[in-house]
Amino acid sequence: AVVSTQSGHYGRDCKEQAISEFICYWKKLLGQSDESIQDFPVKDFHNLPHYLKDWHFAKTSLPETVYNVPEIFSDDWLNRYWKSREDVDDDYIFSYFGPAGSFTPFHADVFRSYSWSINVCGYKKWLIVYPGEELKLGPTLTLNVEQQCIERNVKHEILIQGPGQGIFVPSGWWHQVLNIADTISINHNWANFHCVPRMWQYLNSELCLVEKEISDCRDLMDDAEWFDQCQLVLRANIGLDFSEFLQFIVVNLHHLSISDCDSLLNELAIKKKMSDKFPLLKNKCLENVLKNLNRLYSVYDVMEFVREHRMTLAGAFKS
Repeated sequence: AVVSTQSGHYGRDCKEQAISEFICYWKKLLGQSDESIQDFPVKDFHNLPHYLKDWHFAKTSLPETVYNVPEIFSDDWLNRYWKSREDVDDDYIFSYFGPAGSFTPFHADVFRSYSWSINVCGYKKWLIVYPGEELKLGPTLTLNVEQQCIERNVKHEILIQGPGQGIFVPSGWWHQVLNIADTISINHNWANFHCVPRMWQYLNSELCLVEKEISDCRDLMDDAEWFDQCQLVLRANIGLDFSEFLQFIVVNLHHLSISDCDSLLNELAIKKKMSDKFPLLKNKCLENVLKNLNRLYSVYDVMEFVREHRMTLAGAFKS
């Protein structure tokens, strides 16, 4: 599993460690940790307890030993996509082991997905900032976020989460979390079709940053090379590129009814109606469609592309 240690000014170092090693470390802390911790740390980060995160417990355990996902969170496009991939062995389903005083710094969730967290035992203190309010804050690397929220009139919530209680974090809501007691929790990043527009907006905004950052290289490349290079850097930065995002959409399309798919596309402000004749194309080869992926670079809304090829792609994935 990944173990996070705090160092420097609000920074983080992570290392791989065997679960048994971390348990031995945690046992040594018993009786030494301050169970009265209530405030987020703002200094002495190198003295904070280590925090075991991102243990893929469900993936490495027997099915009968794994918890059941609450029904309200069960339509999980993100992990359905990741589990469908044969080229990687990954998901966003984690167990966290946190001694009292360990914490997760201020952040918004990966790909601007949703997240949910349920405590098996222990207590967490959450600071959650309303969308857009994070822009009122200064640089967060050296920031007392809770104090700044008060001083700058940032709309936020402070929540205490106890054993058996769950927290849902909407897309794009920045937050930080402190274990105020020794805590074990189950944490999922997930998405359903309502989350897709925010994920696409996030990819586009990150692509704009990439293009700006490497703009001095633009004249050295033709359009195709520039597209490939920007996508390469985009994936290195956030773990997802346009091609993977399209695949993410496609893998989940055949789980939707026609009416649900239309609802999704309407929510994404797609005005064009799919041709009545287009279903006849559903047996076209997926590879031929994917050759047109470079179109996504110039198309503002990826879902226009998906609408055009929906039946073809969904049919190919069903076969």
